[in-house]
Amino acid sequence: MKASVSAFILTVSLSALFATSSIAAPLVGSGNLPFPGATGNPPRDNYAPVGPSTGPFTGQWPGGGPNTAGTAWWGTFPVTGPMPHGNAGPIGTANYNFTPSGGYAPGVLQTGTYFVFGDLDNGAGQNESFRLRAFDTSSNLILTTWLDTPFAASLGSTAATMPAYNFSPGVYDFNGNSVPGNPTVTVFLKNNTQIGKLEVTRTSTFASFILAAPPNVPEPSTFVLMLCGAGVAYLSRPRRG
Repeated sequence: MKASVSAFILTVSLSALFATSSIAAPLVGSGNLPFPGATGNPPRDNYAPVGPSTGPFTGQWPGGGPNTAGTAWWGTFPVTGPMPHGNAGPIGTANYNFTPSGGYAPGVLQTGTYFVFGDLDNGAGQNESFRLRAFDTSSNLILTTWLDTPFAASLGSTAATMPAYNFSPGVYDFNGNSVPGNPTVTVFLKNNTQIGKLEVTRTSTFASFILAAPPNVPEPSTFVLMLCGAGVAYLSRPRRG
């Protein structure tokens, strides 16, 4: 009996530990993106684009899956310019509007949104790169480090396959020139600041960028309370003679 109770408490403790969010570091400076260590695509909901690849188009959550977005992301937002994902559309600059003036119900792009870069390497022998600029709801350029270091990368990725980046106030640049060969790697970052508008410039259709929302799951604190409640229920259950 004591062993089973101890095992249960250990399970609850470990689950609570893994439910707690890890501490992220702001993405500052330059070099290759830090290897996140964790590999495998995280649960997420890529926004669903509606419209021509040449733009304008709209993005919406709940979107294309594979999971359902958290409710804080639900809504539709307008984008001018070509889609920065897929290889059918032209290169250029896409301008996202997450403010109420754009009709997006949440009014901002929430912190914790996934910024997803796919196949950003040197395999095509082209300058595969992205430039990102973010603005607040008053259209002021955000000068601080509004992205965090990668938290995940797809299976098969290594430190050598991480794209290069550079941060200067107001601008994040990413490119795949330093990535050897032609690996199929996806890298996931999160924003640490609410965003009103986003500008994404793509220089090659061989690489892609899309936003994804974390799945609709209980907050870590709620999950911990659920686990604690389950633990109390387990310990308080009637015992057989």
